[in-house]
Amino acid sequence: MDQIQQTINKISQSSTILIVAPGNNGDSLAASLALQAFLKKLEKEVTFLSYTEVSSRFDFLPGIVDIIRQINLTKSLVINVATKKTQMQELSYKKNPEQLSIFLKPISGEFTPADVSFDNSNFPFDLLILIGIGSLEQLGEFYNQNAQLFFQTPILNIDFKASNENYAQLNLVDLTTTSCSEIILDLINKFEGSLIDESIATQLLAGIIIETNSFQHVRTTPQIFLKASQLVSLGAKQQEIVSHLYKSKTLGLLKLWGRVLARLRQDFDNLLVYSAINQSDLEKSEASEEDANSIIKEMAVQLNFAKIFLFLKEDTDNLTSVFCSSQIPLNLSLIFSQYQPQTINPQTIKFILNIGVKEAEKQVLEILSQAIVKLKGTI
Repeated sequence: MDQIQQTINKISQSSTILIVAPGNNGDSLAASLALQAFLKKLEKEVTFLSYTEVSSRFDFLPGIVDIIRQINLTKSLVINVATKKTQMQELSYKKNPEQLSIFLKPISGEFTPADVSFDNSNFPFDLLILIGIGSLEQLGEFYNQNAQLFFQTPILNIDFKASNENYAQLNLVDLTTTSCSEIILDLINKFEGSLIDESIATQLLAGIIIETNSFQHVRTTPQIFLKASQLVSLGAKQQEIVSHLYKSKTLGLLKLWGRVLARLRQDFDNLLVYSAINQSDLEKSEASEEDANSIIKEMAVQLNFAKIFLFLKEDTDNLTSVFCSSQIPLNLSLIFSQYQPQTINPQTIKFILNIGVKEAEKQVLEILSQAIVKLKGTI
């Protein structure tokens, strides 16, 4: 039995479902909204929780207002009273600042301590679906505060990235796809494709367009064009998606892009193109963190002539995010293994350095230089 069929079977057996995804990732967000809408058509009780702020960039997506940021998962104490021998006539209670007294009045006879037992209620979900989440640790505080939920509830893990740790009881992780949205489309098509309406088609197409950078990413396959065509034929609002995603760049993003271009450098006989921004750049550009993240995709597209692409973003005075991509046979994960990099796609990694951006730039360039010298020596 393949993974999609196993997933269909598990969803069919579930009635109350919690979907969890990051709201600042357009693909995960769109895929989750589409799955939520589809499952509601199957008469499932579905909740979609984002453990990060939902980016306003995606406000145009159908169903965005239904996302929740917080949920009360406190379990209740259950008091069980055996009534086979002694029937209950009345229940009452008395409450004071330090104690709650519960009174059980029988029809006849009396209740004894042996008739009473205690338990905790179950969590209100019988399935968790995590979309675009490489590991449980990635959930941060939400996981730390609700660890029991993840231990006591079956988990379905949906992702397309090689860095996914396959941590769930059921892992629908397909490395041959372009996005989580494509996986959800394949799942719905096999489950009950006739339920895809205009809203679901729009959500899925938006996720695919976001993750493939409007079909310009190297991961884009001929199959995804056919699937996009299917979604358009089902009513997906392609022009509206493109308009919202690419024709409404903020002034802050444009200012920040100018600063990135002004600092653009080439090195290693023009093999490498790199740039960096610091906290001052964000402040002076009046740019948001979302704008800074968008810059990475902008650079990947506009500077695709570079064999190696490097971008450093200073998060705080002593914390720098590093993004590195290579089109030549450099094993970036191995080269930077000491920093435990996250694989974004087969050619791109991300890692964090606990130093400022200037020192990080120096350190990363030195490691890259040594790796390129070794590579040239083998050619």
